[in-house]
Amino acid sequence: MNAPEATPAGYREAARGIRADPPRDLKALRLAVLSTFTASPLEPYVVVESARRGLLVEPWFGPYDQLEPQALDGGSALYATAPDVIVIAARLEDLLPDLCWRFASFGPEAIDDELARVAARYESLVTAVRRHSAATVLLANFTEPAQAPLGLAGALHEPSPAGVVERANSALAALARRTAGVYVLDLARAALELGLDRWNDPKLAYVARLPWSLAAQIEVGRRVARHLRALTFPACKCLVVDLDGTLWGGVLGEDGPEGIALGHEYPGLAYGDFQRALAGLRARGILLAVASKNDGAIVREVFDTHPDMVLRWEDFAAVQIHWEDKAASLRAIARALGIGTDALAFYDDSPVERDWIRGQLPEVSVIDVPESPLERVSALADSGVFDQLRLSDDDRRRADAYREDEDRERLRALAITPEDFWRGLGTTVRVGPLDADTLPRVTQLMAKTNQFNVTTRRHTAAEIEAMLAAGGVGLWLRARDRYGDYGLVGVALALPDTGGSWRIDSFLLSCRALGRQVEGALLAALAREVAGRGGGALIGEFVATARNQPAARFFAEHRFAPLDGDGRLWRLPLDAASLEPPPFVTLESPHEVSAGGR
Repeated sequence: MNAPEATPAGYREAARGIRADPPRDLKALRLAVLSTFTASPLEPYVVVESARRGLLVEPWFGPYDQLEPQALDGGSALYATAPDVIVIAARLEDLLPDLCWRFASFGPEAIDDELARVAARYESLVTAVRRHSAATVLLANFTEPAQAPLGLAGALHEPSPAGVVERANSALAALARRTAGVYVLDLARAALELGLDRWNDPKLAYVARLPWSLAAQIEVGRRVARHLRALTFPACKCLVVDLDGTLWGGVLGEDGPEGIALGHEYPGLAYGDFQRALAGLRARGILLAVASKNDGAIVREVFDTHPDMVLRWEDFAAVQIHWEDKAASLRAIARALGIGTDALAFYDDSPVERDWIRGQLPEVSVIDVPESPLERVSALADSGVFDQLRLSDDDRRRADAYREDEDRERLRALAITPEDFWRGLGTTVRVGPLDADTLPRVTQLMAKTNQFNVTTRRHTAAEIEAMLAAGGVGLWLRARDRYGDYGLVGVALALPDTGGSWRIDSFLLSCRALGRQVEGALLAALAREVAGRGGGALIGEFVATARNQPAARFFAEHRFAPLDGDGRLWRLPLDAASLEPPPFVTLESPHEVSAGGR
């Protein structure tokens, strides 16, 4: 849907339309907001901006300045709404009014005490929410106070007011890092981008207990919606870009390599920064690919010889350069990378090409490209299609890992039999219990793994913690071979069932590790762990989807016997054979898996 008129009336009208006739493709999500100020005017902005990102959100706003009464009481109105996501938002002016207004009267030790009090308060709130709910929690961090308490002297004062705000925000970030299912809603960055003068509205603050201006309210609605989207939908895995007019200015076939706009003057400098933005995405683990109607030989010359090219040829995981249909190019790129076309984002300066992809491949995330190159980098960031609330080491090395796959494919081509290929890889896997350190990567993998995923259940970190606390077993698997480290690529989760059996709730493997036999090693580790708890059998469940056919024969190929006629339920007795990993895969330290995985 298009953006509404940027007025309260425009947003309210759009929100009423969404509620009256919700688009069928929106995913419902329950949101609750606790705040030290009046936050209910945010409702239309959150509803509309969330709908623009594929979500049907009906927010509930807690009473003014009732954080503890709502969070600590399991029977409060907060928990009666059964929220999927809870936002906790407060201002330092509300939490520490004396410090914010009389900063000069506080010494370093007193400031430390005040910040510790705020950190303890948030710890108590998060602990209470986790006790009563499996909801994901977003902690809105702090913006600087509207008034500078030390005037011009603040920049030189030690500690500075800005430094104190930064310390308070660091404490919130540390709490989120060590607590599963807790993230930061970065309002400090939003206020920085908008500017404090435009962020604050003194009249609204005094009259309505709402400290934010209209522009700030709309921006908060957008930020909340982006976070909700990132929590609900997996980020795109690959950005497919055009070349002419996108990676550089001009048309290569007409201007030649020496005539394209790329250098240290405008507009070439803007295109160079766009390439730097793509390099930053690649450093975060986003794959880059090219789909261009062009002459491949001349394009390669530009990459090899142009002094102002930021990106190199090897930065792209897949390339389609020809004069054919770009929808066909995107399908070929997805096949080459082993991902679905719904994991692609498309960035092309031509509105004709963008509309063509929207019509031919509606599942692709097509990014609206501004005409001016000055706005290209911000358009890429504001699209939100690559938003992740945590970034893992596995994410950061993903792009380089695809280069390692090319070496593996060369080995496959030389191997006479599959056994020769597996033996040549020298694969080693390590299995361990799910814990606070691995849960962020595990939930990310659950959210985006579609092909080898027997049930495609999407659990939150809090839900997984609850299953483990109730006696379930949760394992992760990391794999490496002679060519490199795959990272954490496998997850298994099993729960006690009836008659000594255990039910496999989730069993999944990243598509990068398919065909390496490592799924058998994860199954063997799971079987050992369950057997160690007295389990006599594993019950497997296959829930067919449009994308998980690679997992359809997993149970049949690993000695499970069918329990029904439709191939949904399977049973594996836990005997000696079921506890052994497959040949050609070394399972490291299987006995070190902690009982219970807690």
